[in-house]
Amino acid sequence: MAAGWFKGGSEDDVDELNTAINEQSGEERRLAGRFQKAMNEFATERSLETCLDALNLSIQLANIRAKTAKSWEHYARMMEGEVTRLSRPEKK
Repeated sequence: MAAGWFKGGSEDDVDELNTAINEQSGEERRLAGRFQKAMNEFATERSLETCLDALNLSIQLANIRAKTAKSWEHYARMMEGEVTRLSRPEKK
């Protein structure tokens, strides 16, 4: 992500945030696949073990989704600050 225009933080901040969001999104996809499989196993077996496996994965999935949401919220705040900065009239 080329962020040379961004003055509200360093280009590294934007790049790190972009990397974190991408990693979290990838982890979310992996967990969602595992959760779907665990739910199918639970629906078939209806055992305590398969129930706990599905519950554990659902908790992990909720945690990664919360982290991703916070990362996007931080990104939005950074962009909002940059839009505000860019929309101010220039002082001469």
